[in-house]
Amino acid sequence: MRCGDEDGRRHRSRWRNRFCHKTEYAKDADHGSEGHIYRVIELVGSSEKSIDEAVKAAVERAHKTIRNLRWFEIARTSGHIEDGKVRHFQVTLKVGFTMEDAR
Repeated sequence: MRCGDEDGRRHRSRWRNRFCHKTEYAKDADHGSEGHIYRVIELVGSSEKSIDEAVKAAVERAHKTIRNLRWFEIARTSGHIEDGKVRHFQVTLKVGFTMEDAR
């Protein structure tokens, strides 16, 4: 059961969801019944070209300083309009990465 009440319903509250999604568990074939623990961070990427380019910019920049990036989800999209034309795209991503084993 993930981030829900005892009956499995997911919380609708923004406050609760923010804290619910900090850690995710996944089964991995190499670790048998043990799962990876994922840390989730929030990134904002931007581009003058497209939403796709904004996503790529955020992930590529994060890759330079964070190891073991595994997945992302788009939490929010927005942009800037100037003279009736879209001038800037912005995306907020939730990005998950596996935590390394404790030493």
